[in-house]
This record gives sequence, C-alpha cells and structure tokens, in this order.
Amino acid sequence: MGKKEIPIHEFRLFDFQVFNKTIGDDEDKETNFEIQMFGINEQGKSCCIFVEEYTPFFYIKIGNHWTPQNINAYKNFIKYKVGKFFAQQIEDIQLVFRKQLYGFDGGQKHKFLEIKFQNTMAYNRVKYLFKKNRCYDRKTLEFLKYDTELYEANIPPLLRYFHIQNISPSGWVQVKSFESIEKTTTCDYEFVLSFNKILPLNEKETPVPYKICSFDIEASSSHGDFPVPIKDYKKLAVDMIAYIDTITSAWNQYGENTKKQLMSDMIYEAFGIKPNKRVDIVYPKKKVTKEKLSAIFPKLFTTKLEEVYVKEEKKERFSKRDEEEDEDEDEKAKRLNLETFLELNVLEMLENNPTHDEQVVFLTMYLSVLPDLEGDKVTFIGSTFMNYGQKETYKNNIIVLDSCSKMDNVENAEIETYETEKDVLLAWQKLIQRENPDIITGYNIFGFDYSFMFKRAQENNCVEQFLELSRNEDEICGEMENDGTYKIDETKIVIASGEHDLCFIKMAGRIQVDLYNYLRRDYNLPSYKLDYVAGQFIGDNIIKIEHGENDDEKPITTIFTKNMMGVHEGTYIHFEEISHSSDYYKQGAKFIIRSMNKETRSFVIDNHEHLNMKKKVRWGLAKDDVTPQDIFRLANQGPDERALVAKYCIQDCNLVHYLMNKIDVITGFIEMANICSVPIDFLVMRGQGIKLTSFIAKKCREKETLIPVLEKPDYGDPVENEQWNGYDGAIVLDPKCGLYLDNPVACVDYASLYPSSMISENLSHDSKVWVKEYDLNDRLIKQEGVRDASGNYVYDSMTGYKYVDIKYDTYSWRKNERGKLEKIVSGYRICRWAQFPNNGKGIMPSILEDLLAARKSTRELIPQQSDDFMKNVLDKRQLSYKITANSLYGQCGAKTSTFFEKDVAASTTATGRLLLTYAKAVIEKAYGGGRICDTKIGKVKTFAEYIYGDTDSVFFTFNLETLDGVKIRGKDALIATIELAIEAGELSTKFLKKPHDLEYEKTFMPFCLLSKKRYVGMLYETDVNKCSQKSMGIVLKRRDNAAIVKDVYGGIIDILMKEQNVVQSVEFLKKMLQDLVDGKVAMDKLLISKSLRSHYKNPKQIAHKVLADRIGARDPGNKPSAGDRIPFAYIVHNDKRALQGEKIEHPNYISSNNVALDYEFYITNQIMKPIQQLFALILEQIPDYKRKPLTMKKMKDVMASYDKEYSGETLMKKREAYRSSEVKKVLFDPFLQKLLRQKNNTITNFFQPR
Repeated sequence: MGKKEIPIHEFRLFDFQVFNKTIGDDEDKETNFEIQMFGINEQGKSCCIFVEEYTPFFYIKIGNHWTPQNINAYKNFIKYKVGKFFAQQIEDIQLVFRKQLYGFDGGQKHKFLEIKFQNTMAYNRVKYLFKKNRCYDRKTLEFLKYDTELYEANIPPLLRYFHIQNISPSGWVQVKSFESIEKTTTCDYEFVLSFNKILPLNEKETPVPYKICSFDIEASSSHGDFPVPIKDYKKLAVDMIAYIDTITSAWNQYGENTKKQLMSDMIYEAFGIKPNKRVDIVYPKKKVTKEKLSAIFPKLFTTKLEEVYVKEEKKERFSKRDEEEDEDEDEKAKRLNLETFLELNVLEMLENNPTHDEQVVFLTMYLSVLPDLEGDKVTFIGSTFMNYGQKETYKNNIIVLDSCSKMDNVENAEIETYETEKDVLLAWQKLIQRENPDIITGYNIFGFDYSFMFKRAQENNCVEQFLELSRNEDEICGEMENDGTYKIDETKIVIASGEHDLCFIKMAGRIQVDLYNYLRRDYNLPSYKLDYVAGQFIGDNIIKIEHGENDDEKPITTIFTKNMMGVHEGTYIHFEEISHSSDYYKQGAKFIIRSMNKETRSFVIDNHEHLNMKKKVRWGLAKDDVTPQDIFRLANQGPDERALVAKYCIQDCNLVHYLMNKIDVITGFIEMANICSVPIDFLVMRGQGIKLTSFIAKKCREKETLIPVLEKPDYGDPVENEQWNGYDGAIVLDPKCGLYLDNPVACVDYASLYPSSMISENLSHDSKVWVKEYDLNDRLIKQEGVRDASGNYVYDSMTGYKYVDIKYDTYSWRKNERGKLEKIVSGYRICRWAQFPNNGKGIMPSILEDLLAARKSTRELIPQQSDDFMKNVLDKRQLSYKITANSLYGQCGAKTSTFFEKDVAASTTATGRLLLTYAKAVIEKAYGGGRICDTKIGKVKTFAEYIYGDTDSVFFTFNLETLDGVKIRGKDALIATIELAIEAGELSTKFLKKPHDLEYEKTFMPFCLLSKKRYVGMLYETDVNKCSQKSMGIVLKRRDNAAIVKDVYGGIIDILMKEQNVVQSVEFLKKMLQDLVDGKVAMDKLLISKSLRSHYKNPKQIAHKVLADRIGARDPGNKPSAGDRIPFAYIVHNDKRALQGEKIEHPNYISSNNVALDYEFYITNQIMKPIQQLFALILEQIPDYKRKPLTMKKMKDVMASYDKEYSGETLMKKREAYRSSEVKKVLFDPFLQKLLRQKNNTITNFFQPR
C-alpha cells in the first residue's frame, strides 16, 4: 500500500489566542509558548491550528565597546537576576547588529542582544528587570556602569510572529498536514504545526461565508425603569431622600425617634406592609414579614457606614451607560468624602449635610442590611444568523421565558420556550455551540447584554455551564477569582468620543463586534439610539413619487429611490422633509411597504401621499413602536403579547445585520487588520495605538531597525513636570468675517498636509541630528544630540548629507493670579533634520511614501473592477491606507504612543504652518496689486487677498476688476475665479518640495464667514451651473434648538445664498417674528425634547425632570419613566425668578389648558443670538439702519476707536458685540416691546389654540 499523500488545506484566518502550554510530569515539566489560530475555508468549514515551536523574543541594546567577555558576563547577570527557574526558560541569547530608531547616526548598526524565551512568563520576568531611567524615558538596566536598554518588548509575540512569517491576520494561509487525531475544539478541522509550516497566501482575495450571529436580550423590570440584574436598595434610597427633601424644614425639627419612625414607615411601605404613598414597592427574594423587618431596624439605625461599605465593595455594582448624548446633565459627582462619614450611623450621616449624591449612595449602603432583593430577569434572547456576503438571515431564533405564540411575518423563525430563567440562559449557550458562529455582534452588548446575562447566571447558579461558549471544548469563558467565583472580561478604550467601559465574554474562535461602540468610535452622530441610527443608515433620498391604484383599485403611492437595502415587504418606514429643520411627514407617521420592485428600485405604500418634493425628501426605516414599558408589560401577559415582544427583539437583531452590511464593518476590519498586521479582535477591543505599533514595528523590521521601549509618562503636577509642556498645533489665519454676496471666495488646500510635510522635510526619529532649546531671552537652556569630547555634534555636517532646521515655540503651564492653570509660551526649540543622499528617506517618511503610493494605486484599480464586491474591498483598502497614514503623525505626538517623538510632531505642525502662510503669501503677491491675467471672460485685474485659513486650507478672493477698473461680480467673477484658483494652486506647487501639492478644492458664492470654523456658502467645484449649500459650525447643525430657530436662520441663509438680497432677508425675519408674536407659529416648531434619566444629582435643577414630576403628580398613571423623551415648550410665568422647570410645560397640557407660550423666551434665548451674529456682518445694509445717519456715524467712530485700541481676537469680539447690539435695537427690540405691551394688557390672549 502506497504512502498516503499529505493533504493541502487553505483557510482564511480571523481569530487568535496565545497561551503557555505545560507538558510533561513534575520532574520533566516544560512550559512552551503556543498560538491558536482560527480560520474558515470557502465552503464555510472552520479550522483550528495550534502553532508550536515559536519562541518569543526581544532585544537589549548593549555598549558598542563591549567585548565578548562583557557580553558573557551580562548574560550570566541576567540569568542570576531572574533566578534559576526562569533562567532555564531562556532559550537563547545571541549578539546581533541592528539600527536604532531614535537619533540620526548615518545608518550605523549597533550591538544588541536578542533574547529568546520558551514562554511569556520568562519573557515578562526579564522584561520587568528594566526600570525607568531618570534622565530619559527609556527602560534601562545598569551593568558595568552602562545603562543597557530594552527594545521591542512591548510588541506582542503574536504580532511579531505575523511580521516574521508575513502572515495577514485576516488573510489566507495554506497548511500541508494531516488532521489531529484527538480534537480539542468544535472546529471542522484541527491541526498541530510548527510555526514555519504555515504558508501565507497574501495574493488570494476570495471571500469566505463567515457565520454571523446578532443577538439582543430583553429583560423584566420590577419598577418599569431600567432593568438591574442584581438589585440593591438604590431605588428605595432615591425615593426616601426625595421625600425627605420635600419636608426639609419639618425633618430638621424632628427628634431622633420621629426620624426613625418615619424612615421605618417608608421601609414598611416599600415592602407592601403599609400602603405605599411615598416610595415604590421593592421585591425581596423571599417573603418578608413585619416582624422580620422590625427585628432588622435596630441594626439599620446603629450600623456604621464603614461596616456596610466593606460589604458593598465586595459586590460589583452594575451600571448602564446612557445612550443619549444630548443631555444637559449636572456636573460630574465629586469624589465621595468617605472619611467624613465612615464612623457615622444613618441618621448622623443625614445630619452632616452630605451632597444629594452622597445621601443616595450612603443610604443605599445602610439599607443593605435589609433582605436581599430579586433582580430583574432575562425574558427574551433573540439570535439571528446570516452569512457574510448575504443580505438575509437564514435563522431567526428567539428564546422566551414562558409561553410564546408564533410571530407574524418572521421567516425562518425558531421559537424556544422555557419555564425558568436558568433554562433560558443555558438554551442560548447551547444555541451558540450548535450554530457555532464565527462572529457575534449586537447593539450595546458590551455595555449591557453580556454583563446582564452573566450576573443573572450568577443569581441562577449556572455560571460555569453558561460560560461554555468557546470553540475550545469544555472551556469556561471567564477568569476564576481567588474566592472560586468567575469574572468576565472588562476593559476600557479611550477614543475621540470619550472613555468607554467594555464588559464582554471572551470566546476563543469567535470575533465579537459591538456595533454601538463601533459607531461611537467612527461616526459623529447626534444620537446613537438604535432607532435613530437605523433611520439614518437604512434609508435614502426619494427621486420621485407616482400615484396610482393597485389591483383592488385602491390608491397607492410608488416611491422611487436609489437604495433599498435593509427593507422588505411588511417593513415600516417614515418620511423626512428636509429644509433647514427636519420635519417628519404627518408627524412621523409610519407606512408599511406593500410591494417592492428591485429592477426599478421602487416600493409601494398605501394611499396617495403628497410629499413635498420641493424639499429634499428622504425615506428611513421606522422601528416598531414598542417602548421599554410596553416590553415589561407585554412580557407579563399572555403568549400572543409575548410574540409581539419576540418579533421586536428579532427585528433589533436583524437591524444590526443590515447596518453591518450597509456600513460594511467586516470588510473594513479585514482590510485594516491586513495593513497593520493585527487581529480583528485588536481593532475591536483596543485603541488606535496598537495597530500603529504593529505597523511601524513590521516596517522597522524590514529595515533592520529596532524600537526602544518607552516608559509611560507620569505627568504629576503640570507646573513642575515637563511632560505636560506642549507645542503649537495647526495655524488658523485670522478670519475676515463678512458676507461676500457676489464676490467669489475660492479655497485651495494641501493634499495630505502632515504626511507630506514629514516626507518633504524627512522628519523622522532616525533623522533628528540635534535639538537646541532656548528661553524667551534667547539663552540656550538645553541641548540634545550625540557630541564628541570637544562638544561638537558627531553627526552634523556629514559628507553627502544636507540639513534642514525647523523652529517651533515651546509652551509650559503656569498658574495665573487666580490660581488657574494656563499655557504660556516659554521659549523655542530648533531641530536639525538630516536629508539623506539620493533623496533617501528616514523610517517614517519612507513608510508614508509607501502608504500614499499604495492608496493611489488601489484607487486606480477600483474603476477597473466589474465585481461590486471587489470594488468595495478596494475602497475599504484605500480608506485603511489613508487612515493609517493620517494616524502616523498623531501617534508621533501622543505621549502614550510606543514611538512618541514630540520633535517630529512639533516640526510637522511647524512645517504645516509655514506652508499655509506660504500659500497665502504666494497668492496675494502673485495675484495682487492689479496683476493682469487672461481668463475665459477676457483680461482681468486681480487684487487677491486671503479671507480665512485653517490647518491646510486657504480661502481667498481675487477682487476682480476690468482693465477700466470696474468691479467684476456675479457669474463672470465665478468663472474667472475658478480658473485662476486652479492656476494659483498649480503655480504655488511649482515652488514646493515634493510631494506637496496645493490643490484647488472649491469656490463659494455667496460666502458668509461668521468666525473661525463657522461659515456657510454656496459651493461650486468646476461647473459654474452646479452648486450646493455647505455650512460648518452654524445653528443649522445643532440639535438642542427648537425647529423655529432653524426655520428662521435657515430661511435667512437661503435668501442671502440664493437670492443675494439683504432687504428680502430682513423682511423674511420680520415676518417670522411677527408670526411668532401673533401666535401663528405651530407649537411643534417650538418644542424641545430631552431624555429622562433615572437619577440626577440635583433633580430640582433639571428642568425636564421637574416637569416629569409635575406630570406624575397631575396624572400618576402617565408619569414619565426613565428613558422616556419629554417634549416641552416654554410658557409665560409671572415670577421672573422661577426656576427653568417651572417655565416649561408639556404640549398636551398647554393645548388643554390654554396656557400662554413665552414667545419672548424664543426670541431672546433661541432665535436672536445667531441672527445677530449674521446681520452684524451687514449692519450697514439693513434698511432701517441706513435711515439713521447719526447712529451709523457713531458706530463708525466706535469701530475706529476699537481698531486703535485692540487687535486680533479681542478686536473681533469687541466689534461683533457692538454691532450685534445695534442689530438687536433695529430688528428685535420692536417685537420685544410689542410683546411687553401685550403682557401688560392681558396674558390670556397670548395663545390661541390651533
């Protein structure tokens, strides 16, 4: 019988684990580093590859003068320091020669020791011998009076393995091997291989059908507020404190016994022993009698805080991050002053004037002596399954506590019902093992679902069974604590939107993506609630509508659109009519899709709907209206009601699938993982730093260059510690604020300014020759760089090299007279950068050149593709190249970066500032002073001046005139401006170092510049007949204003932009103000809404909380609950000192009770300020102002005096403040005076029901 041929397999990798595996008995035990890889083939079959014989390593920089004897002595020294046990696990120590990343030395190679280890335990033991050096932030270990330095020990061994073998963590590999005989995983294939037996297939692009599971849970709620898995007494504490606040005067007069009786009575009420009037009911795990409570009360009133505080600390407090970001939340709670209260009992604590927040937290702890409470339960777990590349789910599973009827209109449904919560939880664990998904996703699963399920598993005593979710057989996905309990993974990531706590169950062989966190990191949205996100991403503009009849001769409307992803027959949608404010058609009414036609990209809804097609009209997905309160109520009813909740749960699961497809999250991760050589899991769970660390380390390795381990900065006092000292960021040229109605304003910008600056000036760690730092008196205070015995710089003036000096200001923190920290200029630094022969580049510029070239070539490939899938892959790839290139500069300047180099970052921004001022100077000189230019409209004179400049863009106008001196404005000016701006960009680029390119970007006409980063205009590119409105930083972009603000402001902007008519815009404002004063504005245009939270530090200061309490007092059955959005309008209140909460009211109450709306508030607090800023720019053109020559003369005199007295930003603010006050007098005061007269006459005529 012939020898069996070794089979060849190919898999696409996606997940990885690393561990130290111990083999052998006690006498011959060995612990080796091992990598576990998970992959999938084209047929969707999973694999696990155990990678053996790879030895982790790092480097130690030693003295170049060291002899072999010195080196041997150092090896023995290292082994001695770690002890015999770890010394035996050092595999090898070899002398190697490598270049170092930091400091220019002409590419010289230095002596390093490469230390290899059997496992990461020995790796870390040697690594931790190295301590922070006092002189510089490197980790060093002294030997023979020489500081040896640690290099590359912060690069995870897994990533180093990818670099060495050139394996893409999201790409294809080939293995030639028989399968393992004894399988230890649930994968279809399993192999054990040496690390060098895995062949990368980096040219293979074939997609694989990852199995993706999206899940969502629903939970019960004993009080109708947010579900809590393990209950404490916080809700009761909040209620008790709230009641005590209402009787503060009486409480302070009560004696000790009266206070005890009052608190005891409230606790009796909470347990249902007395009628509950003041507090909500609580639900104990076991029935509690009055006698049992009475027996506990003496302990409650004598226990000191320190006794219950220790007990509480052992419990993990569960918290849910609010998804709403538009909340004017009270300031963050100050650190609890525990020391003051630890020795006090509950009554003594209340008498010592703690803050409201402290009262709630402390009282919750005291109440912990009461019987344990029943937590809220998991009632539904929805899980839907889809293969990557498909558009629909193949299984929609719902696990339900109690009975459940069939769900309507849910295909591929699978319903499982159970009588106990424990069975519900374990059914989901079995489902995951049965379906064996590669990717698990959901919405806020790291913030809520995982933590909730885990804590309920704890309560149900089934943690170990529930946590068997891994692809490794019998593996429990949690870490055992010393007390025998388990905990699941918790971590924090810091991204642009803030710090995020993540809590998740780490499952070997499964990637996990929380779409909520993904969107928070990558998208700037007004809200991250799932219904809002779904409406934004799953929807599109409507091209046209057609009215007709269906086969039953009933009226229908056909909607034509470009994109119908994520909707089906039976899906609900709504329509948005967008101008300045966004109006939902028919107050947000939902319409069901009756039929769809994919060929014509259209769908049909009932009836003839008359959408306002003069506006921009958009359809968006509308979720089923099932509120949290509905879910709590329906889940406690019958099987039909639970089927409604089940359908809603499945819908939310599928929404996440559709959003993942629409945004194409997985492809983006695959491409970024490939470029940066990091697992997808790193991209999900970790911040920006690790992917750049991996990318730079791989590139440095290719260039035989090593990276030192930098010590993380310990900032301490900003005044004392230089770590805080900063440098100049991007430059902003002072804006010439104004309204440029018919004089076009062009914009040119630098392509990839910061990457290009690093390339052009060869700014890199390994090109920095020396640095000299000076104070404000030009005294040299510090020098950096390698010098010889005579003090001369060794690597300055080397043959074949040129040098560039870059100067930038330094900053330090000082306390001003009021003790407040402020950043001040403290001096300047001059950095000398070597320019390599033959246009060679340092590490960072060469990496950037590669990235920009790769992006360019990838973009060129996209139009050549016929396959939409490959077009999308290439688009995500070019975007990953762009993000990586732009991130490189940022990481150089980030103090926590593994390759932090402030001088590189500071010199980059300094170069950027020079380039921006260069662009301004070239354009103003080359096209200033009446230069004659040939254009499409003939010969013209140019008097160019900049209007504004920010970071990488310069806005300017040519102020065109004919040869006879007549101003050229309007369309002719637009034609010539675009032509000359393109020419100006090309002219400027001719004198720049490569790869800088000053490109023409756009032209505005009209253009309204309000201040830095605030403008609006009609944007043209190259076609003078095609434009669109573009704005930045103005009120049209804000959510916290009533719709009337956007309507008034947007209407004025529209007239100025499209009609270029100041008089017409003033008349429009007057009409809108008159309509408001006359009560002709619909109330929905005046509404603002806020989301109600369950707890506030100062509830009386939160206006909508005060309103919610008032609504509850009027109608207890309709009291708003936590999570509800409360709409309100401002009403007239006779007491001017009344708090905000007393000045707002619910629209239903306003209509029912004929309450007068406070139109003055809307004018003065909402509309007036942005309009003042706008008309202050054109004050002289306002007709009513023109007719006041003495007022105009006074204004001009004041402006002239300001010009002499002030400058810069102070001058701008002074001018704006004065001109704005004049606008108020002429445009707003007449209407405010009219309102005042109306108030004095009668207040009851103020509001007429509409």
